[in-house]
Formats: sequence, C-alpha cells, structure tokens
Amino acid sequence: VSSYLFCTPAPVMQEQAMAGLAYTAPSAPPLGEPQVIQATLIPGAPGTSGQHRDTDPVEQVRAGLTELGVPLGLASLLAQEDQRIGLRIYLLDNSGSTAAMDGSVAQQGPGGRYTFRSSSRWDEVVALALDHARWNLTIGVPAEFMLLNSPCRENGMPLVEGRDFVHIERGNGMSDSQQVERLSSMLNSNGPRGVTPITARVHEIHQRIRQDFSAMTSSGQFVFLCICTDGMPTTPFSGMSTPTDQQEMCAALRRICTELPVQLVIRLCTDDEATVEFYNKVDEDMELPMDILDDMKGEANEIRKAGNGWFAYTPLLHRIREAGTMCKLVDLLDERKLTEPEIVKLVQLLSNREQPFSSDPARFVEELRTYTSSSAQVFNVATLRMEPFVDFRAIRAALGLSKCSIM
Repeated sequence: VSSYLFCTPAPVMQEQAMAGLAYTAPSAPPLGEPQVIQATLIPGAPGTSGQHRDTDPVEQVRAGLTELGVPLGLASLLAQEDQRIGLRIYLLDNSGSTAAMDGSVAQQGPGGRYTFRSSSRWDEVVALALDHARWNLTIGVPAEFMLLNSPCRENGMPLVEGRDFVHIERGNGMSDSQQVERLSSMLNSNGPRGVTPITARVHEIHQRIRQDFSAMTSSGQFVFLCICTDGMPTTPFSGMSTPTDQQEMCAALRRICTELPVQLVIRLCTDDEATVEFYNKVDEDMELPMDILDDMKGEANEIRKAGNGWFAYTPLLHRIREAGTMCKLVDLLDERKLTEPEIVKLVQLLSNREQPFSSDPARFVEELRTYTSSSAQVFNVATLRMEPFVDFRAIRAALGLSKCSIM
C-alpha cells in the first residue's frame, strides 16, 4: 500500500520534526469529489520567516537541517550538496487513476510514533508536494511543482505559473507560508483527471531547463527531477500505455540526463506489479543517474531484503531520498548489502556523534554500544516502533561478528 507522511502540530521528537509543516489528515472522499488538504505552519518553526541565508550558506543550511532533526553527519553532507543543487522539479501525476483509494497517509501521534490510514493516491502526492515545498524552502533550494494534467491547457501551449506549476524560492518577495499556501491552492484545485503524458511533460521540462536555467546549469549546478507517478506513460490522447509510449519515455529520460545535468528520482505511488516491474527494468537497463523509490513502508521492506535491516528507516530519511541526493551510499540501501566500510560510514551519517567511529569492526561495535545506550530513539517504519537508530545485534551480524540473522 502506498503511503506518505502527514505531520501534526503536536510536539515532536527531533528525529521526526517535519520542517514546521502541520497537516490535517482528511477522511477519504467519494471518488470524483475534490479533497482539500490544509497546510498550516507551526509558529516559530525553522524556515518560516522567508529571510535570506546569512554569509555562510553551508553552515546556515547545516544548522537548519539539524533543527529539523537531521543527524549531524548527514546534515553536514546535505549542506555541502545544497551548494551544487540549483533546482528541484517535481512532476506530479494527477491522472484519473490517482483517485484510487489504495494509498495511505501516516499521522504522527504522541511520543513521535506514527499510524497509517487509507487515502487516495492523489492525497499521497499532495502531501509529498507540500512537505517537500517546506523542506526546500528551509534549506534554500528553489523548487518547481508541475501538474501532469492541467486544466484549460492544450498540449504544446506555454506553461502558466499558478495554473500549471508553482515555483518556490527563498527571498522572492513572498513569505514561506504564502508560497506553501499558493502551492496548496493549486493542488487542491486540481484533482485526478486525464491520462499519463509523462513523456510530453519531460520534453517541456527539458526545454524549460535549457531556456530558463541555462546560467545555472552552465555554472556546474545540478537539477533533480522527481517524477511522482502511479502509472506507465501514455500519449496525451490515450489512456493505454503502448510499447512505443514506453520507449519514447525512456528516450526522453535518457536525453534530458545526457544533454543536461539532471538526476532523476521516480517515486511510485502504486503497488501495481506491472508498473513497478516496468520502472525497475528502466532503472536496470538504462544506467542513468536514477533512483526508483516505493512508498515509505515499501522502501523499508526493500532495504531489509537487501540485507541492510540493521538501522531504523525513518520518515526523515525517506524524505531525503525522495528529494534526491548525490550520496551514492544512500542510493545503495535498497540495492545490495553494504560493505563493512560503508556500514561504518552510514552509522556516522545517521548519528549525532562528531568524533569518527573506529574503522576496526570490533572497536566500532563497542563504541557504538556506548553511543546507542544514551542516544534518542527514532520511529522505525519497518517495525512501526520507537527504537534506537541501529539494532546492535543485527549490525554485529552484518559485520560478521556474530551468527545473528538480520531481520
């Protein structure tokens, strides 16, 4: 079942702080009836003032990330990455199939715990967009949110901001809260409709980056394109995905990644086996800078299957992966079992320990035992429990120091 995170305005633990954005999780509406998702800002939350970053942008972003609950090691890495990411673009699938009620939202309760309940796929997409709007405003990365199907727009017509997409950016004359509300208004005015013309929109995004952001790309900055979808590509005029449609989408993705500094994240909002298999095969065959992600619970399960179930997969880490990161270690989590040096590095990133852990496995686990005895617990999506950020017995097994199996 697809899922996405809704953050409530209740007090939150540091690991689960969701950038000051609180959502009121709605009950499921009848199909075809638009559903309004309210977004409110928690007073005093980081990133709500709309002010410019100070003269040390790396330190400013790092400090903001740690306020949001990002561990020190990961916050430092992401703050460095931030200087190389010029833009994030989110292509949001609002095709008719996103009205299906097999999505879910996660609502935060007392003590940082989460519960999941049913929603439509579109509600899941809307929640993702609003959450990532707040995230990008906080860390200072410009972002655009584009509808797959816009009202009153014929294929090939110019994009209109506010109707077809919303651009958010710090210091553009609007407060953060105004920008989030503007995005919320566009999304709540555009429920599921139409087909899945991903290829046509990728062509438009390609042209938009080339024409409007050429200075950014020529300066060595990257664009992350996150495609949130529940289906395979179609033409703008058909609801059936043909082999030709699929080949054309693959060609469009290859072209945008080879001609421009673009990296891809495809966030699937469906459990349909044919769709999941198609995108996984695209990832395997095309060898592009691409990461295919399931929903939060699905990714937690994939990471365990890969042999990396020794750490707690949190909503925060899932959001970071959805936004796109240049850290290849994070991309590997659901692909293969990590090596000993990679395990040590990931633990360093996920901890708040400033002193490096030992590279010797035996010394490392002893240092980790001491550290985890006093570290705060986090919500583990895989077990739906509050736990230490690592499972001590399981990490010993991953390092070959015991016969304990990794669950």
